[in-house]
Amino acid sequence: MADHQPLRGDQAGVIRAGRRVGWDEHTDVVVVGLGAGGGAAAVEACRQGADVMLVDRFAGGGATGKSAGAIYFGGGTNLQRAAGYDDTPENMFAYLQLETADAVPEATLRSFCETSVEHFEWLRAMGCPFPVSGEVVKASLPPDDCTLYFSGNELCPPFSDAARPAPRGHRPLGPGLTGHLTAASLRHAALEAGVQLRTYTRAERLVVDGAGEVIGVMLSELPRQWSLVCETIATLVQYGGGMSPLANRGLKKLLATLERRAVTRLVRAKRGVVLALGGFVFDPELMERNAPDYAGCSLRLGTAGDDGTGIRMGQAVGGAVGQMDRCTAPRFIDPPTEWWGGILVGRSGERICNETYYGGKVGEHLIERHQGRGTLVLDSTTMMAGRRQVFAGDKHLYQRIFGVINGWISPRSAPTLAGLADKMGIDPQTLARTVAEYNDGVARGRDALGKAAKYLASIETGPFYGIPLDYDSRLFPTPCLTLGGLRTEGPTSRVLTDDGTPIDGLYAAGRTAVGVASNGYASGLSISDGLFAGRNAGRHAAART
Repeated sequence: MADHQPLRGDQAGVIRAGRRVGWDEHTDVVVVGLGAGGGAAAVEACRQGADVMLVDRFAGGGATGKSAGAIYFGGGTNLQRAAGYDDTPENMFAYLQLETADAVPEATLRSFCETSVEHFEWLRAMGCPFPVSGEVVKASLPPDDCTLYFSGNELCPPFSDAARPAPRGHRPLGPGLTGHLTAASLRHAALEAGVQLRTYTRAERLVVDGAGEVIGVMLSELPRQWSLVCETIATLVQYGGGMSPLANRGLKKLLATLERRAVTRLVRAKRGVVLALGGFVFDPELMERNAPDYAGCSLRLGTAGDDGTGIRMGQAVGGAVGQMDRCTAPRFIDPPTEWWGGILVGRSGERICNETYYGGKVGEHLIERHQGRGTLVLDSTTMMAGRRQVFAGDKHLYQRIFGVINGWISPRSAPTLAGLADKMGIDPQTLARTVAEYNDGVARGRDALGKAAKYLASIETGPFYGIPLDYDSRLFPTPCLTLGGLRTEGPTSRVLTDDGTPIDGLYAAGRTAVGVASNGYASGLSISDGLFAGRNAGRHAAART
């Protein structure tokens, strides 16, 4: 955190290296990071009449732009109504109260639910495409023509007992991963509103006055001729560094070397600074210290900017952090959905969870309760049905690839359950008992863990198969996203100190901050949380005098 210690200054200038220097530029609000949180903050602040400078370390888009595209909206959107689902803010709250636990105060969660339709319409008005399209399904990611689906655990008990199930995964219409459509809509809206956008510009240190108010920020702007090189290295960090810790360290050093060519700018922010730089999954030291259970996941999910810089900058001026041990690491059994008929067991031989849970919930149970070790046990009938499904229907290419890996490359088989247990390192006696209990539930049409009857399939016809779903698998990577960050005041997104006092002039949004998504995660919740917190931050900052 030493590199991010704040500078001291006042309206006239900044004390740097022992001498006073003047401000290079003045604006009302500086927003750092062009993802969902930063984009929403910049648009909202500018529309409220503030002069806004929006900076991004790379070309912009953040993890939002790289995502599958799902955004968690509910409470009665037009897509929900058109599909025949009568959702309400109260019903949405009842579900999310179980999913998010106490990550944010009840009033903040209620506000999130009560304003969800408004945020959906706000984004849609920017041109983000959400037409009524496709069939409503439960899936890890629906077909290209689908804009509404069950993206969380709404259909599974105890969630379905607490709230009337409603699909809330709203996916911008387009081929493949469509997060870039959300990012493009925010970028266009920001530029149209008059936001001054600075790409390839990194925030390093905040500037505070004698009272501790944040009054500006020190930026490092890379000359334009190096932008392509910077973007190339950032892409290599995201993909190569995402899979290999060694590559991550080496490529980050290369990126840091390039960024030393940057020109320093001291920018006075008269109304506030919004930090929306992402999480810290690309920082091995922060991962090992705060979320060791998840540090061994085989894929870091995000961008090279998710290195904890925003969190460290906030801490350096007294910001408190929370939920730093919380991550999401989705472990999807589907597609094919036929494989939901199997059982996911740990090394003990006991079932891990309801196999139809959203992948993030499966990963949570796998990592936090079973040391990240799990095997999907199937009989030959269910395995063959799943293999046929891999090549059927409208699936994304990566889903077919992982279907091939799990269906043909990684599984092991044996003529008996005892033989399979030996090959997979599972306790054979417990596995036999678990399978017998599961088969008994299948015969009765009632699963002990609440799996819907239509997904039940007995495990009795050999040979038996085991698909390894260990969290550190390289063949079938486990993506990991951090959920903790700076603590903020819900209605305003102001960063809080340890005693709960807001830091004047400092805001945080997205995965730089603790938010609705910071405990339990349903697909799309991080982006909708970023929009909610970002708009709150932009609105409050613009109103400051």
